[in-house]
Amino acid sequence: MKLREELEILVAHEVEFVVIGGQAGVLRQAIEFSHDLDIIVRATPANAERVAAAVERIAGVRPDPDLVLGRDFQQYIDPATGTEIDVHLKLIAIPDFETALRNAGQIDAFAPDVAVLELPALYASKRTDRPRDAVHRRAIEDRLRRLVLDSRIEVDDVVLACCLDPEIASLPSVSAQLEIVAASTRQPLLQARLTAFDLHVDAVRGNPHLHDAVRAVLGLDAGLRAKLVSHPARLAALLSRLPLELPAAGYHVRSRP
Repeated sequence: MKLREELEILVAHEVEFVVIGGQAGVLRQAIEFSHDLDIIVRATPANAERVAAAVERIAGVRPDPDLVLGRDFQQYIDPATGTEIDVHLKLIAIPDFETALRNAGQIDAFAPDVAVLELPALYASKRTDRPRDAVHRRAIEDRLRRLVLDSRIEVDDVVLACCLDPEIASLPSVSAQLEIVAASTRQPLLQARLTAFDLHVDAVRGNPHLHDAVRAVLGLDAGLRAKLVSHPARLAALLSRLPLELPAAGYHVRSRP
């Protein structure tokens, strides 16, 4: 079953859901392919009934609504077609449907009635040790980086936490604010990226919101610190252990006019 058909079934059954996981990355043009559909759903009895009816149409099996509400993750696969839908109640950094909804937006050209998780929230939810999530994080970084370099989105500390590198730091719109950001950002990921690329390190060191892990890296002698963060794989491992802090009110990537 095609993704569009699955989404149409969910909408037709009035399921309250947000697209997450790999398909959210596909819809936001960061990830090339995902074989399954992941959704996070509102945890109410009425919505669980609607989820059960929609999953039956998609995967050929009708889950017990109590099971939908009782497990954080459920996987349903149609044995005949291989169509897979995964139903979640929460994710890393996304504790419930309401949080997902605050960090999601619609993609009008494809699914105007469907909420799709924004790339930064998707990035935050992929902070696991799974190799596939590491690949997805890198793909999200690359997509946000390209959007910044092409001047298609507004730059703030959430975006920079996901994709700052020396080329982005050299952009006039970024370099003008970077020292102030380094001294004040609450984003551990951005503090680590600034440290890794030796950008305003003194300002990072004086940041009152400095994360303990970044403080530990800054406490290393310069040679050892460089050895730790200069290698792409080591830097990726460090970044994977630091959270992306999403605003309580939610976050949406803002397009530039």
